[in-house]
Amino acid sequence: MSTLFKLIKAALLSIFIIVIVLVAYNWQSVNRLYSVVTLFDESLVVNNFSHMKDVFFNTKIVKQGKHDVFNVNLTPLPESFSYRGNTTPTDEFLNRRATTALLVLKDDNITFEQYYLGTQSDDKRISWSMAKSFVSILFGMQVDAGNIDINKTVGFYLPELASSGYGNVKVEHVLQMSSGVKWNEDYLDFNSDINKMGRVLAIGGSLDQMTSELVNESTPGKVFHYVSMDTHVIGMILRRVTDKSLVELIQQNLWNTIGMESDAYWLTDSQGTAFALGGLNVTTRDYARFGRLLLNNGAFNGMQIVSAEWIKAATTPQAEYLKPQADKLGYGYQIWLPPQAEQGEFFCVGVYGQYIYVNQQHNVVIVKNSADLGFLDALNSKHETIAFFREIVASLQ
Repeated sequence: MSTLFKLIKAALLSIFIIVIVLVAYNWQSVNRLYSVVTLFDESLVVNNFSHMKDVFFNTKIVKQGKHDVFNVNLTPLPESFSYRGNTTPTDEFLNRRATTALLVLKDDNITFEQYYLGTQSDDKRISWSMAKSFVSILFGMQVDAGNIDINKTVGFYLPELASSGYGNVKVEHVLQMSSGVKWNEDYLDFNSDINKMGRVLAIGGSLDQMTSELVNESTPGKVFHYVSMDTHVIGMILRRVTDKSLVELIQQNLWNTIGMESDAYWLTDSQGTAFALGGLNVTTRDYARFGRLLLNNGAFNGMQIVSAEWIKAATTPQAEYLKPQADKLGYGYQIWLPPQAEQGEFFCVGVYGQYIYVNQQHNVVIVKNSADLGFLDALNSKHETIAFFREIVASLQ
């Protein structure tokens, strides 16, 4: 019995050692997967949204030279705003929407800047889908240069996608989230495409490969259907025509040119390819600097960074089904329009309450970062937040 016991003990010890070695060898993958699973835990989400680089693959974007300094002319926020016929106190709204940062820029002056829930001004905050608007601006630069024709098909630029759902889709329809590609964007469905993509980021894999496996569902250019991977296709085209990564492009064309204050970083897959559709991590003030570029029709300090024509096209619905209505958001080229938008009013938005709102007529940019786990509630968080922003604009006149 003693010999048998020793053999069993030795076998169990060997198995334990093997398990420990495997876990140690794959610790980063295990850690990233755990981080995805717990990313939105209520007790962790605020910290996670400011420290995404601690667990995901990423590449740094380096602040270059002297940054552009905002003037400050502080003005209190409105005490309340009206939404759906009810008066909503501002403090209650900011708290309920788990706001982590709010910055208001009027006439190039910061009129309000506050950080919440223990976050700091130098936190690099996850953009989520606001990154799509950054990609749109980088894309517009290549259109301006004559390197991309948005009336050509994706397959023309990316032959490796010719047999995918994107092969015969016009580039313009991809920009408009009208590709007709089959995609499930339900964040609450574990098996949705968007969550499968998250697991690729966590444990390794290729976003390019995942894109090539997507199939067509409907006729392109007929219906708005939000497909986050459309932005990845835009990024693939950018990489192909420039022979540069998205990080190199944003470094060269934005971080080196418009007075950004801080380093940033872009989450990537395990192949080093940027998570184009949602992986930027930027300070709130630098989000405001990007918003100011949009506000000024692509110009900064006398330099035309991207053409005014592209800004106009990117913020204008190019088809009837893309136009905003009383209860419906509109869409341009990876940039949103609020309900009943006035001329020059548009915004970038990311899931869980990330916003860059621009109002050109009143020379206002508003940035709001959040960790709003209730963003899908019946109040419709995007519409409620736009009502709040419009009240701020009105209070500054």
